[in-house]
Amino acid sequence: MEKSDEQVPALVFGGGITGLGVVRNLGRNGVPVYCIVERPDQAIYSKFCKKCFVVPNIEKNTSILRRFFLDTAKLPSSGVLFPTSDLYSLRLSELRDELGYDYHPLVPSKTVVETLVEKKMLYRSLSVYKVPHPATFFPTTIGDVEELSIELEYPVLVKPSRSQAFWEAFMKKGFKANSAKDLIHYYNLVSRRGIDVVIQEVIPGTDKNMYSIAGYFDEYHIPKALFAYHRLRGYPPVFGTSSLIESIPLSRVNSMKEIIEGYLHRLQYYGIMEAEFKLDPRDGAFKLIEINARSWWQDSLPTKCGINIVLVAYLDALGKETRYIEDYDEGIRWINFLNDVASVVETRPSVGEWVRSIKKIRDWAYFAADDLIPWIRSNCLTVREIAKMFYTHTKYKKG
Repeated sequence: MEKSDEQVPALVFGGGITGLGVVRNLGRNGVPVYCIVERPDQAIYSKFCKKCFVVPNIEKNTSILRRFFLDTAKLPSSGVLFPTSDLYSLRLSELRDELGYDYHPLVPSKTVVETLVEKKMLYRSLSVYKVPHPATFFPTTIGDVEELSIELEYPVLVKPSRSQAFWEAFMKKGFKANSAKDLIHYYNLVSRRGIDVVIQEVIPGTDKNMYSIAGYFDEYHIPKALFAYHRLRGYPPVFGTSSLIESIPLSRVNSMKEIIEGYLHRLQYYGIMEAEFKLDPRDGAFKLIEINARSWWQDSLPTKCGINIVLVAYLDALGKETRYIEDYDEGIRWINFLNDVASVVETRPSVGEWVRSIKKIRDWAYFAADDLIPWIRSNCLTVREIAKMFYTHTKYKKG
């Protein structure tokens, strides 16, 4: 896709790996990019970030976000709005009707965002639309959990209904319970922090059973770009986030592609998305785990493979002509290097296997030869985060 000469700015809400990817995907194509973050992080140091705004609590407080848009002396008079977290998607969806025609928030209605972000609502919705997913239970009291603990087959996952507070508290996506005792322990642990949870079956298999489809759906709820990848490693292993992935053809996951397209069309979804699913070795079917109603960590990889999903979303939001894209290079790998080192330390692959796994890497979470400062600043922060994650993972690990 040729570089855009359009000067309508992009406002990127949130930083980290996701925000940095959005900034680079747009900035390299001549789009002026503004970053809005709660605290300074790697994304705002990108040379492609034209201006940054550090606004405490803007992600968590709709009133603060509303006041931010009212401060016209600081803001451009128009822009395409990119959320990079669940909370930003929710906040921007709440303000969609207030922003007027000059701003273009890449989010669907608040109801749709809540359906995807709130795990209880998501899994109930998946059941209604008959989308394959892991068996999921919705306890509301310790009594419910005690009753469930007798009937369940173990292991199971204790997962948050909303992921962000859980991640901040435990640096994990969920707790694996290997017994009724574990289940009750973890439920009490999470409940003490006021976090609502679901109980979900564990689909067997390693990180290599995990796949994702990412893309952009236009205002008519039709995909304009789709991209698939396969997880090769993650940290923490199996129940963490991807640390090494590889682009694959959509035909390899065609059954889930059709399901996701139909489901999001019926929900009337609009914006960038990423759906994560797992191949269940028991029946050979893909099971949907979650859908992110926003951009995602590896949003730079599609661009490296020849399909800039973020730029497609930007151009389409402004009414520019775009064509449907799902043709891209396969076998290209992305790595979050320090997280992947931590994964290797824990999973201990053979030296030969490790060497073969890194040969096709063409994209890195933070490193970019034309934009080095975010990578330099990220290293110390990442080491500290991994140390915290490793400590937390070890502290709460059972069995």
